Amino acid sequence: MGRRPLEQAATLVSDLSSAMLTTDGLRWLAAPERDSKLVRQLYAYLDDARIAYDRRPTVELPRGARVRPTARINLPKRTVLVQAVGGSEQGLEHALSLVQRIERADYAFDQCLVLLKGNPQTWPADHLDLLADHTPVGFSDRMDAVTRFLKEGTPLERPVPSEP
Repeated sequence: MGRRPLEQAATLVSDLSSAMLTTDGLRWLAAPERDSKLVRQLYAYLDDARIAYDRRPTVELPRGARVRPTARINLPKRTVLVQAVGGSEQGLEHALSLVQRIERADYAFDQCLVLLKGNPQTWPADHLDLLADHTPVGFSDRMDAVTRFLKEGTPLERPVPSEP
């Protein structure tokens, strides 16, 4: 930086701070995407069950947009796109948006799955109900039902019972 007059000290400190923030931001941009614990569990489950899948596939929509769900599971009779959501309402909203866009790419209802962490009681009922209108919803605490859905095509129960 060299020597500068004392009057420029505030400007130099500001420039130095900006450079440090920029460097830190670039480090985060260059860092590889980290998978959540639920995503790692999903991949381990698929590996253990010897189910063929692709991590974070690119799915092209009819008008050229692309989406990247958590996995594309390649089953003998069908392909299933899975979006795993670990625990935030923002993740749930992202999953809803993703499955609504995937609907435009002519995937059947049973070709999508949103896998949520935990069980239905840990999620807002209204959100689950809306999500279940667009895709089957499975839970990490109920992987036996998810296995039957994937391997046998057994429909998943709606996470929130219909009101009478």
